[in-house]
Amino acid sequence: MKVKICFSLVVLGLFSFISAASMVDQNLDYTDHLIEIKKNPGRGVTSHKGFYLSPGKELNLKSNGTVYADFMRFLIDLGGFSSNAWTYEGEGESRIKVPRGVSGPLDEVSLNNIRAALDSLRRRGGSCTIRASYDDDCRGSQDPDIETTLIHTKQLAELYSDYEDVIHFVELGMFGTCGEMTTGGQDNHAKALQTFLENSSSGIKVGVRSPQVVALWMGLKDPYSTWYVYPDFHADSARFQDTAKSPNYAPYMNRVGLYNDGYLGSDNDLGTFGSGDPYPISREKVISWMEKYGVEVPYGGDFVCNYNPEGVRPINTGAFLAYEGFRTHTSYIGGSMAGKCYNFMDTVTFVGPDLEYSGKTKEKEYARDHFGYRFVVRDSKIIDSVGIGGKLKMDVKLQNVGFGNNLMVKKATVILKQETATDTTIIELPMGIDPTKIYSKKLKMKTKDPLKAWLGYNFSDLMEDEPEFDGVNELAPKIRLPEDMPQGEWKVYMRISQYGDYKTDKNFHVIQFANDTNYFDKATGSNYLGKFVLSDKIEVVEDDDGLVEQSALNPNLIHVDFRSNMLNVHNATEVEVYNLQGKCVFKKFTSVMNEQIPLQLPQGMYVVYAHNKGMSKSLRIAIH
Repeated sequence: MKVKICFSLVVLGLFSFISAASMVDQNLDYTDHLIEIKKNPGRGVTSHKGFYLSPGKELNLKSNGTVYADFMRFLIDLGGFSSNAWTYEGEGESRIKVPRGVSGPLDEVSLNNIRAALDSLRRRGGSCTIRASYDDDCRGSQDPDIETTLIHTKQLAELYSDYEDVIHFVELGMFGTCGEMTTGGQDNHAKALQTFLENSSSGIKVGVRSPQVVALWMGLKDPYSTWYVYPDFHADSARFQDTAKSPNYAPYMNRVGLYNDGYLGSDNDLGTFGSGDPYPISREKVISWMEKYGVEVPYGGDFVCNYNPEGVRPINTGAFLAYEGFRTHTSYIGGSMAGKCYNFMDTVTFVGPDLEYSGKTKEKEYARDHFGYRFVVRDSKIIDSVGIGGKLKMDVKLQNVGFGNNLMVKKATVILKQETATDTTIIELPMGIDPTKIYSKKLKMKTKDPLKAWLGYNFSDLMEDEPEFDGVNELAPKIRLPEDMPQGEWKVYMRISQYGDYKTDKNFHVIQFANDTNYFDKATGSNYLGKFVLSDKIEVVEDDDGLVEQSALNPNLIHVDFRSNMLNVHNATEVEVYNLQGKCVFKKFTSVMNEQIPLQLPQGMYVVYAHNKGMSKSLRIAIH
């Protein structure tokens, strides 16, 4: 009790000479502590797991070991639904091929097997990339006819749409050995890509194995050539830009990318990129496309060993990644396929243009920590005192030092914590910031053919010392504080999470910054930024400088998701559910900020609409 009285006297004394509130540097440690952060979703090195689907066969996921890591790469074998699928029986000379599937739509048991794997990962708080094929064992093409393939593609697209919060990236697959899209013809690949896009939600990003498929899908094939050549597949060409802006393609351009199973294995990534006629889509053309249009699209694949001929410098190095990784927005690699090639980087000290890391870490650690996004607080200024019902002002410089961007985690909130000898009070308020727009740096290039100029460490020949954008995102939220907040000192934290409600969301997909680990509050999944004092001695000054009211709304702050037959609704005043025939089957008005609504409806697909003040958000759901 004595401590509490003394504190009160100090606070009263403080306000006796405060004349005006001011922005104060919080004097934090603003360096990257070079720590591995395993739980941040949708980035890093994946663990692989494949499983086989057959008609009527339910998988025992527990014994199958499907989910054992926070970031998975699921490989789904659909051979049981292809009449062209086969396997071996017998040994030695008596070994023969036998059929193992019959062409037809995926049955509900198999679809539920996929849901169970994704649900298991969701419960763990994990994320994944996912690929389906008919030959996960890489024995040879076992694809069904294209009609069956497109039916399966549509079924998977609809299923994946229920898992935007789990699926980081879809590697389309569906064709060829190991799903590397080596058979079936690029025209069919483009059809499958379009089918997937039309039947999946806008938050699901999808990649194909070859840039030529993207070029063909965009209609950029040279009409005067019998070869599949695409001279206009270049982000700066007029034809490319006109196509990208057209109504048929504009909705999809920020959803389509590549996955690369020959990642950095040679100058052309083992044939992923072309080097001249008849395939003129060079590495630089593809990288330029990804640099501009792939800001919101994942990129990655199997990190492989060096296959460049003797005398040609390897590019599967941390040094090369320090250049090209930022341009391609690389977010993941397949860990089990990387093997000794990726692990070899652990024997080499990283030397590159990132001076904060050069000479201080191994190449493997540098790559591991820069795949995807990585947030570092570089400066934090907070108003030192706020009046009752006033606004909390902050100026925070948050640098994304990673190669890519956060594409999955949607909510930014401020956590305010007051701790006394007997109690802890926590308040969470919206920040009015889109955390998917905290972008990584953009390089300023010197040469139009960087690969030819690359000699190993000659970064000054490739790019300017100062990038076009250094990845430092300046955040300046102004947040109205509730009038019933207790007076005294408050600690301020920034929370980036999937749902923005620490009381109910179980810290699902919270992002930890790379500063001192002591700044990360595990209980609320938030990152410390500093402190301020709340007092009725401070005058509240009203202005119109972009204040984010506690009840302020924009379309990004309305949220609805569906788990375990329960709708979770945030910032909506009305919820409607329609069946696919357009009939409203459920309607509810709500006056609370967060509400859980049980849905008891027949099995099937439905569309949910959440409304508030003329703004809406929709979600397609499946009830099983």
